[in-house]
Amino acid sequence: MYSKRVIIIPARYGSTRFPGKPLVALNGKAAILHTIDAAGKVGGVDGVYVATDDERISAVVEKYGYTALLTSTSCRNGTERVAEAASILGLNDDDLVVNLQGDAPLTPPEFAVTIFAFLAEHPEADVVTPVIKCSAESYLRMADDVREHRIGATTSVFDARNRALYFSKSLLPHGSSADTLTRLPVYHHVGLYGYRVRCLKGFHELPVGPLECAEKLEQLRFLENGHAMYVVEVENDGQEFWELNHPVDVAHLERALPKGKSAQWSRS
Repeated sequence: MYSKRVIIIPARYGSTRFPGKPLVALNGKAAILHTIDAAGKVGGVDGVYVATDDERISAVVEKYGYTALLTSTSCRNGTERVAEAASILGLNDDDLVVNLQGDAPLTPPEFAVTIFAFLAEHPEADVVTPVIKCSAESYLRMADDVREHRIGATTSVFDARNRALYFSKSLLPHGSSADTLTRLPVYHHVGLYGYRVRCLKGFHELPVGPLECAEKLEQLRFLENGHAMYVVEVENDGQEFWELNHPVDVAHLERALPKGKSAQWSRS
């Protein structure tokens, strides 16, 4: 049976750290539209959708010819919002969904391609997420966020079978530095997830554990409830990766983002 492949971009207006960030202008265009542009470059997908609970975001998305799905204001995180959107779309258990974070417009399209391929090639995997090995420059930027008490990038550690052990807003592993990365690498977690739809059903009913509450990281709900989450290392081919977490990130993203008009998504 054919399994659909769709990209769902969760976007909410009421971010605690940076309210309204999906609509923040980056080089004259709303951040959410830059993220949709990245999604539109992923081949072989059956649809690209923005899942939001805010009419302002929905209006901008639809004005530019894209599809927005209005989801509940009770969704506590992007995974719950994607799960609701998958239900609205009537997706089947074996369909594949990539959750492309609305605040990560620098995400290379190849990352989503890699995630779809991993799920297709590993039937035992229901959830997978990518990581990038930190360069000294990216490590120092993350360390600066920690030093300035800004909640920014996430790091990940995983086992020999590429199953996640933990995700944290702290720099993991302990003892790492910009000078030790060759022998003690640090992996920057990319805010992108791939799911088989069956694992999204009931996600909102899983108990929220103390680690998820402490870190404010939704993926820890899978780990705290005994579900395996696979991690795949990706290469950024020299393109810098950074999320829109704080107002201070705007200037940095504007320097890194391409300038120009949005490209309409079309079925491959």
